[in-house]
Amino acid sequence: MTGTYTFDGVIIGGGHNALVLAGYLAKSGMKIAVVERTPELGGGLGTVQSSLAAGFYHEYHSQFHRNIPNTPWYKDLDLGSYGVEYIYPQVNNGMPMSDGRNLVIHADPAVTRASIARFSKKDADTYWDVYHRYQDMARAIWAAKDYAPPLPPDEEQELLARSRMGREFLDMNRASAYEVVFDLFDTTALKAFYLFLFSVRGYLPAPTVKGTGFAIVAMTYLGNKAMLPKGGARRLGDALTWMISAHGARIFPATEAERIIIEHDTAVGVETTDGKKLMGKRFVASSVDPTQTFLRLVGEKNLDSSLVAKVKDYKYGVSGKSFGVLFALHAGVRERPAYRSAAWDPLINDSFNCCIGYETPEEVIEHLEEVIDGTPPEVIGMQAACPSIFDATRAPGGKHVLLGWQFAPFALKDGGAEGWERLRGPYAEKMLARWRQYAPNLEPKNIIYSFGQTPVDTQEHLINMREGDFHVGALIPGQLGFNRPFSEVSNYRTPIKHLYLTGAGTHPGGNITGAPGYNAAQVIARDLGLDLWWNPPDPRTIWAQLD
Repeated sequence: MTGTYTFDGVIIGGGHNALVLAGYLAKSGMKIAVVERTPELGGGLGTVQSSLAAGFYHEYHSQFHRNIPNTPWYKDLDLGSYGVEYIYPQVNNGMPMSDGRNLVIHADPAVTRASIARFSKKDADTYWDVYHRYQDMARAIWAAKDYAPPLPPDEEQELLARSRMGREFLDMNRASAYEVVFDLFDTTALKAFYLFLFSVRGYLPAPTVKGTGFAIVAMTYLGNKAMLPKGGARRLGDALTWMISAHGARIFPATEAERIIIEHDTAVGVETTDGKKLMGKRFVASSVDPTQTFLRLVGEKNLDSSLVAKVKDYKYGVSGKSFGVLFALHAGVRERPAYRSAAWDPLINDSFNCCIGYETPEEVIEHLEEVIDGTPPEVIGMQAACPSIFDATRAPGGKHVLLGWQFAPFALKDGGAEGWERLRGPYAEKMLARWRQYAPNLEPKNIIYSFGQTPVDTQEHLINMREGDFHVGALIPGQLGFNRPFSEVSNYRTPIKHLYLTGAGTHPGGNITGAPGYNAAQVIARDLGLDLWWNPPDPRTIWAQLD
């Protein structure tokens, strides 16, 4: 249906950050439109029923939602009243080992301390100390960084250098994650587990690179806070959709933006591929990737040539030497995994996020090097989960679903991106076989079905995730903080008047954090002279008060 519709603001894309942004502005009394090219909203919050067996539900993108009920936007938008319920697995992480031992990271740090103490009392005491110290640091520094528009690097450093805590954070940031972990701990398994967590979150080029040490603060604070929405990740997307609808937002699903309408260097609306014109009297915001936003929707003719050059140089996935690219194993099984190492500690069987096959730091590093080289790791090391242990709605009749994630290149050294089609089935089988070495009951008679999801599949399902990059842009130093996606469009503003950015391509990046939407809402509301009914953190004030 063609026609012209007028709103206060139009938001392109229906991922969770776009919906968070829409929620704040709709709740502020603005008339908001959300344009989404697919039939469903939520972006990476996608839960899909298997076509191979009825009643089995899989996550194609997000699985581990860290600390979501305690984020400011979840509380401000009262999402708990819109039907989403979070489950917090107490055995949050586990590392079964080939020698029959295991390590568990529990929601209760005292239980984690006891698990580590079976390897090293010294490391157990160190973990207990840094868990509490880093918790304070994460709240005062990390959260203020993520849930506020980024400050210029020089100003941020000057503010943090005034306090003891800030100086400790800066010192960690000068080191690599690898160096910080090796300085803290002696236990090989614990060091490997930290580097595994660092890498599966997609942080920066590799844990051995200087300037990555700060992430260990987040890995400690959030390392035991992985959660899952009951009924699947889609429940969070549904809650956000219902919330913005309740506040008057209009949603245009299965509607693709063709171009941003620009008049006199000002964004005034969005034209869709089916001929609609959605006019935004006060703003237009894009949550799609920077490449699409600027080169397709805005158009090079409306941009300075230097900005066009930066857009064309923006890096995704492994081309940016970052590891937000995964091959996924999905399976339906009759019995949940039963780990051989349960004889050491039975808690391992109840672990949510499992580290399979990474038992030394060197194995983590070697795999990342293989991926950069364009080679799918021959010896599997993966992130694994059986979410139906905690949420019975994911599978029927006491059966279970499995998810395994393996670091992978988007384009293969032998065969390019197209080469994945011939490897899809065999590589999924290889991942199952590796998992079986740790959980012997995952034998063929236990498997109802299995299939692989390639990095190419990820890109085709969500076109924002170019090269399969779930961060929508590599988390490398030149694309972080004040430089995300580039300094010229930092703080969610663009050179086009009334045109704003949000989404994973903006600070602080991907994963399910809601922070890009939360931060863009603050910027837009202030620019439009709206009263902020919420209370966003101010890093300048918070850091000035640190000891």
